[in-house]
Amino acid sequence: MNRSFVILIFMWAACLSVPLFGQEQKQPKDSVRAQWAIVPRLNSAGHFPYSGALINRDVNFDVNVFFERNHYGFFVFESRDLEDSRSIVNYLQPGIFRRFNFSRQFYMRLFFGYVFSQTSGFRDPDSDYYTAAVGYWTIADNLKLEYTALFLDLTQSCKLANRMVMSWAVKDFRVDLYVWHRIVLEEGIHATSASLAVNFPRIRLSNSVSIQNTVSYQGYITGTKPAFARRDGFLFSVAFPIEMRGL
Repeated sequence: MNRSFVILIFMWAACLSVPLFGQEQKQPKDSVRAQWAIVPRLNSAGHFPYSGALINRDVNFDVNVFFERNHYGFFVFESRDLEDSRSIVNYLQPGIFRRFNFSRQFYMRLFFGYVFSQTSGFRDPDSDYYTAAVGYWTIADNLKLEYTALFLDLTQSCKLANRMVMSWAVKDFRVDLYVWHRIVLEEGIHATSASLAVNFPRIRLSNSVSIQNTVSYQGYITGTKPAFARRDGFLFSVAFPIEMRGL
């Protein structure tokens, strides 16, 4: 285990144990209520949502299970290529996080977890740890900004993936502008991609379950890109969000 990885572990542990700018003060009821979200989704192409790469044109399935209570939580993300059992789209990503509230308009989450690459089994040799910091800013009722700094492959060939999402709600539609910047730190190789996504109005099936359709166009805006990624393409998704709240 290399030295930088050990330092990151201790920094993250310190953030978990020390109150930050008074955020531990009692919040409204949301701070003591549990929040569950389960989001199964079908996609028309394989992709990496946090490093901005389209991988192939294979239909794939992913599901995200998310839980949060009293500023702590966990999630499990599973992605499966339905046409290629050895695809790099096949991976399992569990993680834990802590939330820090700064104001009604801005909060952050710190994440730590592990990515199980699954091209040949449950855990491929290139599986590795990751950590991330995510900021959420509500600029206006219909305008939000999210920024993620994701450090992945911490013990092998550390990479940084920056992701910015600007979301604009127009009636029941939502338009998302994504920009990703990925760098392999040891080699200094940069790549930047962007995407414009349109989320259509949700179709309510019940109080907790709905259907969400999304269409997006994504491509690299730099000459360099990862060897495994496509230059550009469309992505069509249909999700079935299941959201629950309780004590």
